[in-house]
Amino acid sequence: MVHFFVIALIIFAAYAIAQSGNENHLEIDQREIDARIFMQELSRGEELSLEQRELVTALYIEEQILVREALSMELDNDERIHDVLAQKMRHVLSGSIIQPTDDELQEYYEENSSRFETPASLTLDELVFDSRDALADSIVDSLRQNADTDTLLSMSQGTVAPLPNVNSLDLANIFDQEFADRILAADLDQWEGPYVSNRGQHWLRIVERRPTNIPALEEIADLVRLEWITAEEETRLQQEVDKLWDEYTIVISNVEPD
Repeated sequence: MVHFFVIALIIFAAYAIAQSGNENHLEIDQREIDARIFMQELSRGEELSLEQRELVTALYIEEQILVREALSMELDNDERIHDVLAQKMRHVLSGSIIQPTDDELQEYYEENSSRFETPASLTLDELVFDSRDALADSIVDSLRQNADTDTLLSMSQGTVAPLPNVNSLDLANIFDQEFADRILAADLDQWEGPYVSNRGQHWLRIVERRPTNIPALEEIADLVRLEWITAEEETRLQQEVDKLWDEYTIVISNVEPD
């Protein structure tokens, strides 16, 4: 470290002498360099060598020179740069968001309970016969009589698997809307089908229905807290932006008359 600081001092002294007649003066904060070195060491998981520290220093100085030259050439007058700076400023303005109190969390949950509503869902048995051809009358009769899966699979080759906790959107995505509507309207323990796919023909049976539900706050406290923070951040951010608006006099030039 001592050697590093001595070498750095010599470099900066030589640079200062060489640039003594130059009107460009660039002041470098050693703390910024140290921060860059620290982040490099943190990402690598090991201490940087002297050569690596010198390289980080040189790259930081180069970056600052390029930034200054870019500003002098007004290269920051670019919509993409403006967007980056605006987003950065929003991040700075919203950086002091606090956690909600228990009362605030409860109030937000009650006022926005519909946001946390879980849709009605079903647990189903899915029976897939390997054949896509029309089933024998005996199998169809057994399906109409709501026979158990072992009996049905003894009559024709296929597979059976559960479809737990699916809602109307899930069913429409897996099959199609028409078949989903049929399943939703079906009675409990009644086989509905077929739905023909490249796997064969599907028959579904409702095992359990779950109505629309709003979980208790204790069950979804983390989710509610996250949404509260997001909403509060937006509110406070807009308040800070509004304050900045009040500090400016806005003049729009080159406006064409109506």
